Amino acid sequence: MPFITRVQVDNYKSIAHCDVTLGRFTVLLGLNAAGKSNFLDALRFVRDALVNGPAEAVAARGGWEEVLRRVPEPATSCTIGLEFHLPDITPDAKPWVGRYEITLAQQTVPETGRDAGPGVRIQRELCEMRRLGVGGRANAEHFMMRDRTGRGRRQKRLQLSHLSEGEPFADLFAALTEMFFYSPDLANLRKASPNTPTAGALGEDGGDLGPALAALEEQERERVSQYLGVIVPGVVEVGPTDPSADYIAARINFATDGETEPHVFRAESMSEGTIRAIGLLTALFQPDAREGWIPLIAVEEPELALHPLAAGALYDALTEASEYVQVLATTQSAELFDRKEADLSAIRVVAAEHGVTVIGEVDPVSRSIVADGLATTAELLRSDQLRPVVEAPAEPDEQPEGEE
Repeated sequence: MPFITRVQVDNYKSIAHCDVTLGRFTVLLGLNAAGKSNFLDALRFVRDALVNGPAEAVAARGGWEEVLRRVPEPATSCTIGLEFHLPDITPDAKPWVGRYEITLAQQTVPETGRDAGPGVRIQRELCEMRRLGVGGRANAEHFMMRDRTGRGRRQKRLQLSHLSEGEPFADLFAALTEMFFYSPDLANLRKASPNTPTAGALGEDGGDLGPALAALEEQERERVSQYLGVIVPGVVEVGPTDPSADYIAARINFATDGETEPHVFRAESMSEGTIRAIGLLTALFQPDAREGWIPLIAVEEPELALHPLAAGALYDALTEASEYVQVLATTQSAELFDRKEADLSAIRVVAAEHGVTVIGEVDPVSRSIVADGLATTAELLRSDQLRPVVEAPAEPDEQPEGEE
């Protein structure tokens, strides 16, 4: 089961409403500026709000003007709800399943109703967790917090962050705050990083790539080398530069036909496509993901700066990684799915309609066209004929009674 099984978003950036199911491997496919990144950022917003507080998460995105939906009319609050599947670390224990949801609004000056700047009001926070125990007994935990105007000071942090030391909420908090959103910066990928005893974790911005390569197990480093050898013919090995040096970076060994000794290229000498591919593969095969500490990896435009022929290797790497970590990817290129074994059920089509993002599964007509060989997924996308199936917003469920 994937970690996040369903995402519901209301009034966040360009998303008026969406209700999206996710699998182990899901690709958000759509044209440029359709709103793919906004969907991923809604997930990242939940993580950042739990770690740093909602006000800091809003401020980091440029304030409420950049967070709340503005068309067709300005929204005054946003809601993000996540349904999840959380394995228990106790052997033979049943997994926890449930829902976590937050509704945030812009704080106003009391009595006047005027805008109070970047202030954030936690309008509502809901967490439900349940599992079946021995003998069919249902174990359940939940809390619901509502804003009560005039009752003392407003909450500045989410309740789940306050409950992060008690089970089962601690496991959910850890999983949500360990989601990995990979959006690399080219300069960081090339930069040599300090070689310290605690180094080894890849940064979401691509930083510390050299130490991260050094931290890979031999099997994982071999997989990275094999995939890169397909993407960049001639590459025989990927690894860090001198592991005993004070600063280390990425390095490849490259050989052409007839050569007995491979050439060594450091990160600063690699093409943009090569260094980006190394960073992506390292993110997918990093130890924390392989060992379950990272429950979800989100990747934007994995094919960036690569030749379309590399799409097959990228698809294989993403699907292999999804065997042990949930993988979400955004792309505006359908080449990833222009192959017989590609599963169109993994696609969520993202489109912009009158400035509002809509997201859904591939419509039946498009599926039939691709299955019959009348057109490829890429051809449908380029002609803007790939449409999402969008369900009408469901009526809100009756909420359980809970204590503040």
